[in-house]
Amino acid sequence: MKKKDSHLDRKILSSCLILACFIFISNCDTRKSPDQDLTANLLCYSFAQCEGTSPGTKFIMLGDSWTDLLFGTPAIQTLRYHLENEYGYKITGATLGGQRMDTVLSTGLHIQAIDQAGADARYVLLSLGGNDLQGRPSEFVADPIAERERRFAKIESNLRDIIISGNAHKMNKYGGSPLTWIIHGYDYPNPLNENSLSDTSCRSTLLRAGFQDEDIQDFTSGNLDRFNEHLRSITTRLSDLRYIDLRSTLGGPPYSDAGQMFDCIHPTSIGFRLLTDRYVRNLKFWTGEDK
Repeated sequence: MKKKDSHLDRKILSSCLILACFIFISNCDTRKSPDQDLTANLLCYSFAQCEGTSPGTKFIMLGDSWTDLLFGTPAIQTLRYHLENEYGYKITGATLGGQRMDTVLSTGLHIQAIDQAGADARYVLLSLGGNDLQGRPSEFVADPIAERERRFAKIESNLRDIIISGNAHKMNKYGGSPLTWIIHGYDYPNPLNENSLSDTSCRSTLLRAGFQDEDIQDFTSGNLDRFNEHLRSITTRLSDLRYIDLRSTLGGPPYSDAGQMFDCIHPTSIGFRLLTDRYVRNLKFWTGEDK
């Protein structure tokens, strides 16, 4: 009964935070006029469906909870928040917690973001792949190596299709050069930290899914290393893709410092600031410009 109550508490916390995000979303810096209602604000920030285009925007961002944990609410200041508010980047974004590569591709979200950004867009910042890799962890239990390789193949296929179709759309509509796509890997999780909104890689969830304690580190930190190396290898096959390594910013391996983690997979606001500092140094290397 105690375990069920704990699971219920997390669901209640999740619901409360989602409610809070709708209360505070109108105050976050989403670079939109203050008279827009909450629905319009959410559509613009999370789905790149804004009124008009965003002229002068060089950067598009397609991301998951590492870029927007709670519908634009700065309760946890993510990578996108720090890029916009601390570094002054102007971003046309489609960022939403739980986002997957296959969803971006199937819904045409990357096409919508390109349309919204307009002809000045030059770079697409990708924070994707974590949910594709580690969601539904019970599917790894029977044959973890085969399942991991299946997912890596699907991630690469989806990423390739997003880039090829996105560049084709951009050049057909606006002309000029293809976009440069920049993807980052994640830093190490901490599955021992159980304060979680979405505890995909937390110890208790993995144990319920059928993992043994001795397998958890390989599934979390081991898969994280393999994912980063796979992203690096994809850049040798996709000429328009660049990669940023963020590992060991917050400690590890095998696990990030619990004091820098809000839950097992999401850093705190300070943790995200440290990650953004490192991200921006790499971003400037790939773009040759500040903003």
